[in-house]
Amino acid sequence: MNSIIERYRHDIVQQLFTVKSFADAWPTWRHEIDRLTSGMTDARGVFDLGGHLADIFCTTGQEGRAQSSLSGGGIAWECLVCWYMNTVMAGSLGVVMRPVKELIPPAILDATCIVYGNAQTNTESDLVAVVFPPGNFGGVYSTAAVGDIVARNARDTTVGIIQCKTNWNDNAQIPMLWDMVYRATGFAEHSVRVGRNGYSPRHFKGFSYSFITVPSQGDTSKFKPQSMSVKRVRGLSGGNYWGHPSKSDVALSVSEIFNRNFGMAFDDNILSHVGRAIDARLVKF
Repeated sequence: MNSIIERYRHDIVQQLFTVKSFADAWPTWRHEIDRLTSGMTDARGVFDLGGHLADIFCTTGQEGRAQSSLSGGGIAWECLVCWYMNTVMAGSLGVVMRPVKELIPPAILDATCIVYGNAQTNTESDLVAVVFPPGNFGGVYSTAAVGDIVARNARDTTVGIIQCKTNWNDNAQIPMLWDMVYRATGFAEHSVRVGRNGYSPRHFKGFSYSFITVPSQGDTSKFKPQSMSVKRVRGLSGGNYWGHPSKSDVALSVSEIFNRNFGMAFDDNILSHVGRAIDARLVKF
């Protein structure tokens, strides 16, 4: 375990609780999470939360309305996903954060910046995953120090952009288009470039773009391999996921994102890692 990474993770998770919609929903969600994980003592239960996130999310629906229809529902969903991913990754080389200025390494902001003529914009990313290279990073912890680690070790750092949406149908084309731009690293003939200040996605060891949805439509049987919303995200470099168990040719459970994109963050199989993290009291509410 690297203490700098764990202190960074602590700050990331603490930031989630400054988001009102997440903080308000948390007591209800925590009760359900506690039930599913035997009080966060069961490694399999903790890992399998990825296939129950939609049910957990919807426990805070009110008066027949889904949580996704309430103000702040989308932000609460991304915070729940962020909390879950950091819980599974506790004690590993990986972290997942909301892209707030105080937390995200500047090199990642630079690498994901889209430059169109003289205009600059960043991807519609809800979460950013970072897997640091192996090593015991010394020095005093600060978010600036973490940013320096990424800048100095970009070639050995893996980055994942994760778009989180409560609704699948209305948003499926957005991650598809962003993923296309990043794979192409820009379109020179149209004055579109990816990256600035010497950084772009190709300067990292690995770079992926993923989509995670609830989905708010509720009836998952309506999503079929031939559905347009499914086709739009099927080819994403990082895959598409939902808060339910995996459904073949439709969507993977959120719990599958670790093996697919961030397996290098763990020094053992993920279940064993989570079990050790529980024993070390790194996995907690």
